[in-house]
Amino acid sequence: MHILSTNQFTKSEVDAILLRSGEMEKSLRDPKTATLLSGKIVASIFFEPSTRTRLSFETAAIRLGADIISAENAMGNSSAFKGETIEDTARMLSCYSDAIVMRHPTFGSVEKAASVTKTPIINAGDGANQHPSQGLLDLYTILKEEGRLENLTIGFVGDILNSRTLRSLVPLLILYPNNKFYFVSPKELVLAKEYREYLKKNNVNFEEKNNLEDILPKLDVLYMTRVQKERFLNIAEYEKVKDSFILKINDVKKLKDTAIILHPLPRVNEIDHEIDSDKRAAYFRQAQNGLYVRMSLLLTVFDL
Repeated sequence: MHILSTNQFTKSEVDAILLRSGEMEKSLRDPKTATLLSGKIVASIFFEPSTRTRLSFETAAIRLGADIISAENAMGNSSAFKGETIEDTARMLSCYSDAIVMRHPTFGSVEKAASVTKTPIINAGDGANQHPSQGLLDLYTILKEEGRLENLTIGFVGDILNSRTLRSLVPLLILYPNNKFYFVSPKELVLAKEYREYLKKNNVNFEEKNNLEDILPKLDVLYMTRVQKERFLNIAEYEKVKDSFILKINDVKKLKDTAIILHPLPRVNEIDHEIDSDKRAAYFRQAQNGLYVRMSLLLTVFDL
């Protein structure tokens, strides 16, 4: 199976992935775990920069006993530089590997790649569209930190328009009852019209805000995001909004003691570094959880 979007999953499928993620965390160094994908080859091809996603997927494959073939800067170091289509690239990778992990800057590109091959493809981020493994690791982190996935109030802050983390996590959280969402952004980066309609169609309880301070005491999960420079065609427009929301130590004092702060990373300046030592700052634990979830997803695409 391909993993292209979190919208493809049922609640029971999500629960199974989370359960397996927990098993992977507990058995990370079990010798049996290191043989689960023995003899498999995973192709890791990234047309857009990545640290956490690429390295954690490759580590996940190695921890499971698979071998890796990899292209880090595929836009310049693969035949894409010569004009090869994403479909032809996928066809070639399927000749050499048993599964493909792919990131690409263009919305819908990974789905195009998946349409021409039966070799399972995992979408590691396609532009401002989806990033399913990020959504699932976020969900796993919330479950571990909060002990539940329902009756939560979640605030997404920053680049709401271009956030593939938002587009990946929200469809998962609405599988669970009584969750409310706040979307906080400058007016230039509010929800896209079609995504607002998606939320309304699915009866999602949400509000859009341009002020962070008012909602902080209400939140169980504060999800900060950076304003993504790479999504702007005009650098002046980026400079105008890049510092719209910066979380400072005085802001954190307004959060519940039981709240958590998430961030998909990398951060630029949207979270002050002095907040890192606060117990509610979960973003580095969140990144660590990516390893266990990506191990679970690799086993899922191999139907193991």
